[in-house]
Amino acid sequence: MQKSDRTHFLMVAGRVRREANNLKFDRYDEDFNVVSTKPLPIKGIDEIYILAKVDLDSYTMAFIADNNILLHFFSPFQSFRGNFFPNTSNSVNKSGFVLLQQLRAFDDEVHRLYLAKQVTKGHFINGANNCKKYGVEFDVEQYLETLEKATTINDIMTTEGAYQKNYYQAWNSIIKNQRSFKFIKRTKRPPTDKINCLISYVNTRIYNITLSEIYKTELDPRIGFLHEPNYRSLSLHLDIAEIFKPIIGDNIIFTLLNKNEITAKSFKTDSGRIRFTNEAIKTIELKIIKKMTEQTMIGEQKLTWRQVIRREVNRIKRNVVETSEYEPFIG
Repeated sequence: MQKSDRTHFLMVAGRVRREANNLKFDRYDEDFNVVSTKPLPIKGIDEIYILAKVDLDSYTMAFIADNNILLHFFSPFQSFRGNFFPNTSNSVNKSGFVLLQQLRAFDDEVHRLYLAKQVTKGHFINGANNCKKYGVEFDVEQYLETLEKATTINDIMTTEGAYQKNYYQAWNSIIKNQRSFKFIKRTKRPPTDKINCLISYVNTRIYNITLSEIYKTELDPRIGFLHEPNYRSLSLHLDIAEIFKPIIGDNIIFTLLNKNEITAKSFKTDSGRIRFTNEAIKTIELKIIKKMTEQTMIGEQKLTWRQVIRREVNRIKRNVVETSEYEPFIG
């Protein structure tokens, strides 16, 4: 699957290999014999999503890293398994000074708490705006007041957990098909029902899009402020994605379900676990790609949503480097 978002999806078994200064994808049949080959233009790719059994050799991986291409790996059950990302020294626009300032902001309890609160505030308001858009009452002020009083990252995470629980319950007044997509409880690894399966998949896409945009800036994706970086290799994209999951991801989910583009027939059970059909993945991805290439007015500028995310990363960078005020993007 190839579209105009500089993002490629490999959804069938095969092999990615380097040939001269380009990439080729050899598609396998059921016996793992090559049945067709297509080029993957190296200059037209920012990231590749691998959702099938795909062979890669170290020679090809090194070539992918040299060209600053991110790989996102999913299990056979479509759950996210990890990223392959270029070494920082190969990435574009990286600065030792910015890295030091980012580390100092993380080590400064006041500065880190400030950024964590601002990111979370954006998450709360953007989610509440979704409810308002659909005519659903949601009292966000109580959570904003508790957030303002938070004195630790754990306080923020506790408030976020309480907010998210009630926000997801509000989805039952937004999503029309309550028979198949009634929200009961958020479950992950693995999702236990269809709505959680859809949430996990779309959220993962927002995380990975955000990660891709961070790589185009001077900030280091390993150092987040809200999400603790000690227990994962990357965390900054998880922070910034909190702002955009309600604006982009949640609204895509509401549209897919309320227009019956994703239905109960879009899922199948494999070894007791829920997964999408390939056609459902294509439907979701086309919707995400369309959204990410859509333009919106920011001040006097027309920006795609990818550019809006990158702009947000750079706004955080200015706060980190210049200690300027930072207000999260509100959609």
